[in-house]
Parts: sequence; structure tokens; C-alpha cells
Amino acid sequence: MKITKIECMPVTSYFKTAFTMRGATEPGSDSVLVRIFTDEGMVGIGDSGGTSTWYQGETQESIMALIKDHIGPRYLLGEDPRRIEKIVAGMDHWIKGNNQAKAVIDYALHDLVGKKYGIPVYDLLGGLISDKIPLAIVLSADEPQEVVRRALEAKKAGFQALKLKMGSGSEESDIAIVREVRAAAGDDVDIFIDPNGFWDYYQALRILRKMEKYNLAFVEQPLPWWDIDGLARLRGRVGVPVFADESAAELKDLIEIIRKDAVDGLMIKVSKAGGILKSKKWISIAQAAGLRVYSGCMCGSGLEASAILQVLASTAWLSNALAENLGPLHIHDCLDTVSEPIENDIAANLPRYENGCMYPTEGPGLGIELNEKIIPDIITKGKKGFVIGKN
Repeated sequence: MKITKIECMPVTSYFKTAFTMRGATEPGSDSVLVRIFTDEGMVGIGDSGGTSTWYQGETQESIMALIKDHIGPRYLLGEDPRRIEKIVAGMDHWIKGNNQAKAVIDYALHDLVGKKYGIPVYDLLGGLISDKIPLAIVLSADEPQEVVRRALEAKKAGFQALKLKMGSGSEESDIAIVREVRAAAGDDVDIFIDPNGFWDYYQALRILRKMEKYNLAFVEQPLPWWDIDGLARLRGRVGVPVFADESAAELKDLIEIIRKDAVDGLMIKVSKAGGILKSKKWISIAQAAGLRVYSGCMCGSGLEASAILQVLASTAWLSNALAENLGPLHIHDCLDTVSEPIENDIAANLPRYENGCMYPTEGPGLGIELNEKIIPDIITKGKKGFVIGKN
């Protein structure tokens, strides 16, 4: 089996509500849809998930340019897609960073190999560990009463953990949100907070000490991504467990964090780690250090969600860990896909979300079929995709 053609399309999944991702100019999630074709007629698909200049520094344009000019002609065309280790090693050797671009290629390759052998990707990765993944709902910063309203809706829908976004308002506002949500939701719900690295050390120290009495499960990335020494100092002076997200991208970042004893746990995003193959290695390093790993997503479609799900469902170290694999729910403004089926996602058959959990897909590869009828309507305005190679 050989790769004969690669197609990339810039797509935007528009949010059903007025919600806008931090830094976005449009109320939607911009991503890159990739299709890899082979001489056997099989096609592998992948969705990069939402791009973000402030999170990973990648955009639709940068991802597509890298695939068109470098990854596609150098590592994919004419190659056997089953040689995922070889392809990923080549990308890492010659291309620094750009893990989201590498990840979407990794997704499509795994999808192809699973389809080739007629099995889900999680069976390629060692088999199914978890038949359902418990999820934490992510609640954007807002007025306290509005966050409380959404938190109670999520609890009623079965979510047992709430992630509260912080850092976009005043210190008093952040503390009020945590206080009011804890009072309304009770002590049987885990609450953790995420300032996305927008606090400095002194702010984080002040705020977290005031929040300790609200029994937070942990704080995710309180300081800028580069301040690993600050995370270590902060961890020693507050009673709230500290997790790293933006600070823990490359495998070498994990080694530095572990050596400095800087955190109590880690947040993985499969795209941040560079794809499915590298995520398994990423998690193994965390496991060797005894660090709990929770998972997030890049707010993409059901296709991106399924790629992440393959890792979650096949990794024993994550079997009791929460995930935030909620892209489709956020985009389409719903709390499950059973009472509120989603019909206008990139994925024609999304993974099932129900009672605060996500269930693995069962089809070969990523188990997802593209919703071809909506693709012309979601091509990002003013942008064009490309095709390289030929059938």
C-alpha cells in the first residue's frame, strides 16, 4: 500500500452560541481537514482541531503550508502509510515544533492502518481498556450567576467534574466564580481551574491561597508556559495541586518538569504532543514519574474527538483519569448526543456522549465517516485548500 495523494481543506466549525475561543476573530473553531489517499482505494482522514496562535502558535495557513511544501512531498507521497514510526521520526528530525500539523497527519495515518486491517485504532494501540471515558465539562469565564447556571445544568446531565476558566477578569471575579460554583454544586463534584498561563507568580500565589478553602482538585497552568521554575516555587507554597499544560508539550519538557519536581500532574492534548504515536510515549514518561495525566482537546469536531478517544480508551494509565474531549458538545451547544443528536458536524457519526461520559467508536480506523454534505458550507471564508499527488 502506497500513499498517492494528500488533500487539505481549511474548515471552520461555527459555534451555535455566541461563545468565542480566546484570541479568535470569528465565533468558531478554525481547523484543517486532511485526507490521505492510497493506491488501494483507502482514504485516511484527520481533523487538526481548533488552531490557536496563543496556545501552540499554529494556524490553518501554517499547517497547510507545512504539509504542502514539506511533510507531503518529503515523507508521505509514495510511502507505505503503515510505517507511522518512520514518518513521525522523519517529521521530528527535520521539522521543529509544529506538533498540530504533525498530529493531523498522524491521525489520518492511524485511520488508514485501522481500515487496512479492519479494526479500530485502539486495537492497534494495545486494545480497549475503558469502554467509557468520564468527562469534565469546561465552563468559560462569565458572570458568576451564569457560570453557576451552566454548572448545575452540567451536573444534572451527569458530569462529575467542572473546569472553570480563569484569568480574563479581575481577581475578585475569579474568586467569586469558584466560591459560588462550589456553594451551588456541592462537595460531590470536582472543581478545577485553568488560567491558561495568564497569571504571574504573585497573582497566582495570592489567588490560590484565597481559593484553598474551596477544595479545588487542582489548578491547570497558572503561570506562563516558559516558567517551569515558577511552577515549582508555587507548588511548594499553596495547598492546591498544580498541573502543567502549555509547559508540557515536547517529551523533553516532561523531563525538565520531572527533574524540577514542578507539578503534581499533567494535562495532555494529543495534538500538543504531536499525534497518537507520540502521545503514547508522552504518557509513558508521565507514568514512569508517577504523575497523573488528564486529557484536553483543541475544540474540534467529532473526528478530532475520535482520534483523542483512541488514546484514552487504550491506555491503562488513563483508565481512571478525566478527559475534556468535548469539542463537538461545545461547538453545537449541547450536553449529550443522545437527547440532542448532532447532525451538522464534520463527522457523520460522532462518538456517543451520554451522562457525562464518552463512548469509544467501534468501526475500523477512527470509526468516523465524513459528513460530506456540509463540507462545502464550512470551508473557511476567503481561504483555499490544496491537493498534491494524484490518484
